[in-house]
Amino acid sequence: MCFHLRFHNKGVYVKVGLQKLSHTRNLHKDLKLQVDKQEVELPNIEGLIFLNIPSWGSGADLWGSDSDSRFGKPRIDDGMLEVVGVTGVVHMGQVQSGLRSGIRVAQGNYIRITVTKPIPVQVDGEPWIQAPGQIIISAAGPKVCMLRKSKSKQKKQSGSLKESRVETQVPSNGGH
Repeated sequence: MCFHLRFHNKGVYVKVGLQKLSHTRNLHKDLKLQVDKQEVELPNIEGLIFLNIPSWGSGADLWGSDSDSRFGKPRIDDGMLEVVGVTGVVHMGQVQSGLRSGIRVAQGNYIRITVTKPIPVQVDGEPWIQAPGQIIISAAGPKVCMLRKSKSKQKKQSGSLKESRVETQVPSNGGH
């Protein structure tokens, strides 16, 4: 009799575990997404990830390399944010291992999220429960600056033990 009960309990654990793995949260019921002032219909996903660089989570390619006429190729200096969906933890693991990409949702530079129920949120590794309200995410725009040594620094000063530490910022497009 005890063997039967233990076997039954393990079966219940397996059933509950599989339901948790296959269950996808209806995120589209808990929030509304606008990108560049246009309503975006969310697919059946458990999570949204907002990117301002082409990689995610230690270098994984969440956006993917397949071409899609609806979206441009992400670049670090394009001033755009990419919105990518994931169906759960298993999907995230597949992205990390290079087996899959995320689900492309949108691309733009101004995002408004309207949260209708408390939902878990994480930004740069810091989690919290987000109360109903609005979240605005906007891209700062392409402001990549390169540092160049000043002319006085470039000329080697003979006999001087101290060198100037003056550096100037030069726009990446050469100042044009």
